[in-house]
Amino acid sequence: MKRKGFSTRLIKMYKWHGEMRVNGEKENVKRVLKEGDVIELSLFDTSSDILPQEMDLSICYEDDEILIVDKPAGMVVHPTRRYREGTLANGVAYYFEKKGIKTLIRPVNRLDKGTSGIVIFAKEPFMQYYLQIVKPMSKFYYAIVNGKLEGEGIIDVPIKRKSFMTIEREVSEEGDRAITYYKSLKATEEFSLLKIKIATGRTHQIRVHLNYIGHPIVGDDLYGEPTSYIERPALHAYRVTFFHPLKEKVISVYAPLPEDIKRLFELL
Repeated sequence: MKRKGFSTRLIKMYKWHGEMRVNGEKENVKRVLKEGDVIELSLFDTSSDILPQEMDLSICYEDDEILIVDKPAGMVVHPTRRYREGTLANGVAYYFEKKGIKTLIRPVNRLDKGTSGIVIFAKEPFMQYYLQIVKPMSKFYYAIVNGKLEGEGIIDVPIKRKSFMTIEREVSEEGDRAITYYKSLKATEEFSLLKIKIATGRTHQIRVHLNYIGHPIVGDDLYGEPTSYIERPALHAYRVTFFHPLKEKVISVYAPLPEDIKRLFELL
């Protein structure tokens, strides 16, 4: 169980709030296993308290453990005080309800409201824990930034909240470590197209880091300047790659570029 990525906390959850079966028979955690035994775990999960709302979800991948959705720009991932309805989680709650899946809504990763692309929802706690803690997934983005940026590099500077009154972040030695890898795919005097991989997942990390090196994302009016080219930051989470512990294979999922970034891409 440990080798598969189950934490002590997760094992206790299955013990007290679920069911364990070995070779089809109910068992408890004291059962001594032998080679070839088949273990089945079921968690008596409660239904989500998020309001289900019908919406068209762009589903990239689904199995018994996870759901991967291509989030459109302008949509919040999870309800907040400001956005209680119309979030991606509301749509996922409706989808689960329609399919008879009784589970909490567990986003494995999150994207800013203005960022489009891949968001993963775990259907049970083990997969959420595994993909966030045990073997975090690799996340890749496309970004179009202002100015000419060539070559590739690593941005390794800490980030913290600017103040408790704002969601804005800034580079600060008092912040948490944040690491962003970038590679320039095409560059003109006005714009550059970057492929980005992040090793950490700080709030606004890519936006803050690119602004820090003098190349803010086109359309990012929080860390850069508004533009007539696009009405939101030109940032898209286009691929995730991860090891699926139950299927025992690597899965890679792709979300195509949305139309507004495609139009900006053509200007390059």
